[in-house]
Amino acid sequence: MASIIGRQDELKRLDEVYEGNIRNVYINARPRIGASALVKRFCEKSKFIYTTFYDSTAAEAVKSFRLAIEEFQNEPVGMDNPGFPELFQILSRIAKEYDPIIVFDRTQYAPEEFAKQLKWFTEDRDCMTILIGFNDSSRYDITFSDVIDLEALPRSECNRFHPKMSPVDRLKTYMTVGGVPLYHSMMNKNDYAESVEKSFLGSYPRLVAECELMLRQSSVPYPMCCAILSDIANFRGRPIDVAVNQGISRQLCDIYLKKLVEEDLICTITPVGNSPRKPVYIVKNPLLSFYFIVIRMNPEVQAGKADYKDIERYADMFLEIRFRDICTEYILNHYDVVTIGRWWSKEEDTQKPTLCAVVNINGKQRTLVADCKFRGGKLDQGALKAFIARAEMIQDVPDKKLIMFSVSGFEDKLLKKAKSESITLVGPNEIL
Repeated sequence: MASIIGRQDELKRLDEVYEGNIRNVYINARPRIGASALVKRFCEKSKFIYTTFYDSTAAEAVKSFRLAIEEFQNEPVGMDNPGFPELFQILSRIAKEYDPIIVFDRTQYAPEEFAKQLKWFTEDRDCMTILIGFNDSSRYDITFSDVIDLEALPRSECNRFHPKMSPVDRLKTYMTVGGVPLYHSMMNKNDYAESVEKSFLGSYPRLVAECELMLRQSSVPYPMCCAILSDIANFRGRPIDVAVNQGISRQLCDIYLKKLVEEDLICTITPVGNSPRKPVYIVKNPLLSFYFIVIRMNPEVQAGKADYKDIERYADMFLEIRFRDICTEYILNHYDVVTIGRWWSKEEDTQKPTLCAVVNINGKQRTLVADCKFRGGKLDQGALKAFIARAEMIQDVPDKKLIMFSVSGFEDKLLKKAKSESITLVGPNEIL
């Protein structure tokens, strides 16, 4: 059987569709999130025909469909140059005889003629039809009994990929590749450093290849896509800074930034309190963030001689930045959040904002101001003093409540001081 981790709720929903009267389902999933593995696991219970489309021509799409049919029936379709109408006629005959599950993967690349013929096919037959695509369900004038939005795996599920890693290394891995099952399966060594060396620095660095694939699939031209993401990842996330640095107009820069947001590669920071109102962008995809902060601009990596020690200080900086995402997850899971975002001053670079959230506590709105530290050594009173001074700079928000996150814990004096001033501390037990 195909090996997958998690996705039990989604498998149950597919089972329910299979038992229903209308057996059409659309799975909305960005690439690499595990939709194909999920469906292949589900299809093990039955005969199935699996067609995968690619970012290519209509003729290639027809060829992919034809080959899937020929593989199922183990013989040629028996006609020269069939199109979608002829192939769907053949599929209709197969469906009537065998009642297989019909799967169309990467439907965002399917031509319009496919969508037209699919409507006819689903009206003519009631076999289960599964479409896997990315934000293209509105193209199909058919009735879906379920639309499944496949999200990234939660951290608790991702940890199961790494049974031999320490809790801290599991967290580092999650911060590096997010909730993408395929990437966790690539980071399969016993510790984080060894996994990074294999996946990013080895003779065949597969996660570097994944990054390059994402960049080349973007609708933003590859050189400009790389340049903009490098700027944003390396502390230049204001549109005006990107435009000036790349020598392009603000109008063209805004067009590119909008496309990268739509592709889920970057996002804007939500300003809190007296933060500047102008937009600031960060790299949303953690894998690409690691690629641009740690790998791509590192001369020792480019020379092909690097091991983990050569990139460790860059990796530590990356992990400190991404740790805010873990703290954000914690706040969303433990508080009644009204809004969550960041605070920063006008002069600061765009990777140092303070995590802030307006939350409801006992019927009253409070502003959580978070200090997020991912580093060796317990935090001392000096760290608390600096945090309090920064929190005082945050204005125009409801009553502030301070919360400190540390993966390495807190010194005793800080623990006593925090208790006396009602500062919440979240340490390694809660985080890991």
